Amino acid sequence: MAILVSLAETQTPSMMYGVACGIATVAKAALTKLHGHPTYACFWGIRTLDGSRPEDTVPPHHLFAARFIAANLNNDTGTALALYQAAYNADDPDLWPACMHTLLAATGEAVLAATSGAGR
Repeated sequence: MAILVSLAETQTPSMMYGVACGIATVAKAALTKLHGHPTYACFWGIRTLDGSRPEDTVPPHHLFAARFIAANLNNDTGTALALYQAAYNADDPDLWPACMHTLLAATGEAVLAATSGAGR
């Protein structure tokens, strides 16, 4: 977390997009290990347990992390970049840092889930 904060304070927005993509690459590897390699007919998406729209029930920073990881899993760089730009340029100055922290946390959860013997 401290490294992420230090990077955010010293790097350009485009460099931080690279950091976000690097974090998502780790999540992609963990999720691929858990679920296998997707076929060309496979598409990762976001759903809620109760069937509601994710925008209505999921906090924005959690939705960002899930969608950013899904975009990377789908090799959809355009969507990943649009999500990042929207978070970075949001009116709420706390949104982008929260998005990056949640992306890191979600990736950590995926790695723990994919690593046998990594119980808490």
